[in-house]
Amino acid sequence: MSKFEFNETGCTFLPDMTLAKEGKLREFASDFEKFMERITGRSGNLHDGFNSSSHEFDDLIAWKIKDEAQYDQSKWQESTMAISFLIATTLEWADAVEEYKNKREINIERWKNSEKQHLETIRKARENDLPAGLYSAPYTTKSNPWIPSLDQALKAMRNDFDEQRDAAKKDWSKFQEKADEISDKLKNGATEENVRKLQESGYLSWAPFNIMGGKYDKPELPTLKGGVPKQGSDPKQVNAWWGSLTPSQRKSAMAKHADKLRMMDGIPVGVRNKLNRDHLDQVLPYVKEEYGEDSDEYRELKKLKNKTLDAEGTDRYLLGLDTTDGHGRAIVADGNPDTADNVATLVPGTGTEWRAVNGQLGRAEAIKKEAQTVDPNSEHAVISWIGYDAPGVGGALLEDDAVTGATELHNFQSGLRATHQGDHSNNTVIGHSYGSTVIGHALQGPGIDADNYVFVGSPGVNADHVSDLGVPGSKVHASTAENDGIRDFTPDAIHGPEPTSKEFGATVFESDTGREGGTFPFGDAHSDYFREDNESVAYMGEVVAGKR
Repeated sequence: MSKFEFNETGCTFLPDMTLAKEGKLREFASDFEKFMERITGRSGNLHDGFNSSSHEFDDLIAWKIKDEAQYDQSKWQESTMAISFLIATTLEWADAVEEYKNKREINIERWKNSEKQHLETIRKARENDLPAGLYSAPYTTKSNPWIPSLDQALKAMRNDFDEQRDAAKKDWSKFQEKADEISDKLKNGATEENVRKLQESGYLSWAPFNIMGGKYDKPELPTLKGGVPKQGSDPKQVNAWWGSLTPSQRKSAMAKHADKLRMMDGIPVGVRNKLNRDHLDQVLPYVKEEYGEDSDEYRELKKLKNKTLDAEGTDRYLLGLDTTDGHGRAIVADGNPDTADNVATLVPGTGTEWRAVNGQLGRAEAIKKEAQTVDPNSEHAVISWIGYDAPGVGGALLEDDAVTGATELHNFQSGLRATHQGDHSNNTVIGHSYGSTVIGHALQGPGIDADNYVFVGSPGVNADHVSDLGVPGSKVHASTAENDGIRDFTPDAIHGPEPTSKEFGATVFESDTGREGGTFPFGDAHSDYFREDNESVAYMGEVVAGKR
């Protein structure tokens, strides 16, 4: 039950709460997914396997499908379609539950922040409680034109309360409508209309077509240009396109369009890794010739090939490499993002170019090590993502690179979701320095499909309060070292207040004070968050492992 009570000294703001648990729902769906794998296999051509699979069905559950129609393939198809439908509908409901819970938490946090500001204004209005003079209402009084009268302040608080209460109630109503929609789907079953709705929302892709043949449409595929998806295609559609190809067609596409596919979000990690490693072999001699054997460019690439990627005891994947542009691109995963239980992406800050590939991966490695320490039984992958044009110190005062980087980050995270295999992974995005600003713009712009967000050494994330980001404060973690020069370099007017401030509302965690001195303007402490002996890297590992 919701409870909303207005009081000028402090309000009660508690939207309705659901008892549904998204984690349990996903476990249920996962169990049925494993059951489906057991009776049908992982082959894309399920249609041809139904006759043999149906004979094994009795051994697994008590349904007597053979007694009903021993050789009736259509009955088997319908049963399998029903299970696929149940899995997809359950996942849709799980996402709806999680989305509402997040909105509820955001609504509560937003009101708490608003209430605090209103109460402060009311306090000032009481001290200045004189009849309004010649100044225009509602923001002026006779003694101080910048402070409202007490009546005006109370009215503003009441109006804001009513508006936010109504918004919270609207969220609950939409959630109830979604619950009714899910209930109707389950009652009516895998009708053509219900199946197509799930296809359109992305919860069912190839299953209906593979199981039932031409009765259902293939999933929507991206527009092709020259035989491959055009640049900027939706990663989900890219992944659906890749899934539609035969093994020989994939092999041909990799041979003909390697340069496009190796950088394309939505293409599986294993494919991108192979194509980018081949590219590294090809580009290495050209970099040596252009920059010289003693150049940083050649040394970094040679180290990447000979040491970093295949370091003993590691499992690393090269997901992107571009040395032709000024900033370039270098995306390396420590662990396989397509199969890991926990996946993190490290978004770097000011001045980071592709040449920093080995050093940045060292930071990712440190975080992964801590995650493994916390949860040795799960699979972890941490990605060093030099995937946008990070500005120099001067450019870091502007938001331009954060805006363009936000779109690239959105696409990359969507690609991780599209290619991931198995259960829903716990995804974390970590922003260091200006990288946190990129994340802030992405959350308020195209969005990020992730579960947790970490800001370290942040100049601001383009938000006055955590609720502006559209995610609960419990999922946003922030830390700034005492000796980090970022504190003095970027005032609130540049990218907003520090996300470590009490007023911002994020979950603040401790970092070591950091080294004193160092390169102007940020100093050495600005880079200390990822040192193995820093308590901040241990905390980040816990977030990545899903323990925070």
